[in-house]
Amino acid sequence: MPTTFEDQGETEFAGRASMQVFEGFYATVRVEDIAGGRRVVKAFHRPGTAAREAVALAALGRMTPPGIAVPELISLRREGDREVMVQTYVPGVPLAEATPEPSSAAAHALAEQVVDVVTHWHAQEGPAFEDLRGGTHPSFLASYSADVRDLGSWLEGADHIDPGLRERIRVTARAVPDLLRPLADDSPVFIHDDCHAGNFLVDPEGFVLTGVIDPGAARYSHRELDLFHLADGAEGLRLWERAAARRPLARGASERRGLFRIWDDVKHARATGWWDDEWFFRRLGAFEQARHQRAARRGG
Repeated sequence: MPTTFEDQGETEFAGRASMQVFEGFYATVRVEDIAGGRRVVKAFHRPGTAAREAVALAALGRMTPPGIAVPELISLRREGDREVMVQTYVPGVPLAEATPEPSSAAAHALAEQVVDVVTHWHAQEGPAFEDLRGGTHPSFLASYSADVRDLGSWLEGADHIDPGLRERIRVTARAVPDLLRPLADDSPVFIHDDCHAGNFLVDPEGFVLTGVIDPGAARYSHRELDLFHLADGAEGLRLWERAAARRPLARGASERRGLFRIWDDVKHARATGWWDDEWFFRRLGAFEQARHQRAARRGG
C-alpha cells in the first residue's frame, strides 16, 4: 500500500470529464472515466485524513466477506495543497437512496444482507480495544473514555461553540461509566466505525448489496459503535432492530445510542470544522430525556 504522497500538481485530470462531483464532509469526491472503467478520486479538506482512510480501507477490505466489494487503494498524491486518495470504483447507489417498499420481501432480504455483513465484522475479535488515536486498552470503558477525554479537550477550546451548549455536551461524559458498565465482559471486535445507510451500496434494480465504502476509524472496538449508525437512514429497514434481534443488546442500549451519537458528531466537528447548534440541541434533548425517564423508572 502506498505510504507517501506523489505530487501530481493540479492539472493531471484537466479536460477529463467527471461522471460525478460532490462535496462530502471530509472530501471533494470525483467519479472519473478512465480506460476500462471508472475510478474515485477523493480530495480531502484537511491534511492527515487521506493516509488514515487508506489504512482503514485496507483493513475493511480484509475483514469484509467475499462477494461484497470494498474500494481498493490505487494511489495517494497531492493536488495543490490537498491530499488525494485514488481508489477503485464500486458500483451501486447508497442504501439510503435505493430502499424498496419496507414491507416487501426485497426489503427484508436486503436488510438481512446488510446485517449479515455487520455480523461478519463483529465475529472477528481483536487483541485489545483501540481508541481513535491508535492507543490500545484492556476494556471498552478505558478506550471510549480516552476518546471522550480527547474530544472534550478539543471542545473546551472551541470558542466558536456557545458555552452553555458546550457544557451540556461535556456533562454527558459523566454517564459513560454507568452506561458502559453492562458491556464490561464483551470482547473487542472489528468495526467499520461509520456504517450508516449511505455507506452501503446497492444495485438499485435488483436490490442486492454490492459493496461497502468510506470506513471511519475502522479498528477493534465494541460492536455497538457500529450498531448505533444502523438506526440512521433507511429507517424502514429497521437495521438496528434486526441486528439487536440477532444478538440481543445489553441493558441501556437506547441511552448508549444517544451518547454515542453525540460524541460521534463531536468527532466529525473536530475533523471537519462543521457545527450546527440546533443539531446538537436535538441530540442532547433526546439523550437527556432518555436519562430522565430511566431515572424515573428507577425511582418508581
